[in-house]
Amino acid sequence: MTFLSALLAADTAKAAAPGAESTGPGTDIINLFGSFGVDKPHLIVQIVNFTILAFVLYRFAIKPALGQLEERIRQAEQLQKDRSAAEAQLASAQKTAEAKLVAASEEATKILVEARNSAKATIEASRAEAQAAQTEVIAKATAAIEADRVKMMNEVRGEVSRLVVETAAKVLEQNLDDSMRGRLNEAAVKQLAR
Repeated sequence: MTFLSALLAADTAKAAAPGAESTGPGTDIINLFGSFGVDKPHLIVQIVNFTILAFVLYRFAIKPALGQLEERIRQAEQLQKDRSAAEAQLASAQKTAEAKLVAASEEATKILVEARNSAKATIEASRAEAQAAQTEVIAKATAAIEADRVKMMNEVRGEVSRLVVETAAKVLEQNLDDSMRGRLNEAAVKQLAR
């Protein structure tokens, strides 16, 4: 039976008993609760028990649970902040690493270009040095050949002069004096120089 049906039953019982006394609506409610087995002393004890139970539950169950919930919420917020900070640090570290990588790449390119330029300069210097050495060797060889030619020409002139003098002496069958030999030598040299 529900509370509403019990209330209606009490109203109909009251209307049916015209001689019954009614002291007011509070008495009707107490009578109604009394019909359910609830009386005033038990109701007060149950209210006190419920209050103690509610206090104990709040103090030892709900309040610690709320504290743990708040602590977990705070931890979650802190984790979110830490995650955001870590992501920012990661992004910063990646940018720094990329910048260092670009700088290292540029430095390697510069070193490579410098090495190529240095190699070209060394090759050019070696080539110029080889050409200078070649020119020097050719000049020395030319000078040596010219010196040998001059020496041989002088030897040939001397020999030809001697032969001319001997031949002239035999042809003339006479001994030539020194002045005559000198004139014949000069004439022979002039003839060879042509």
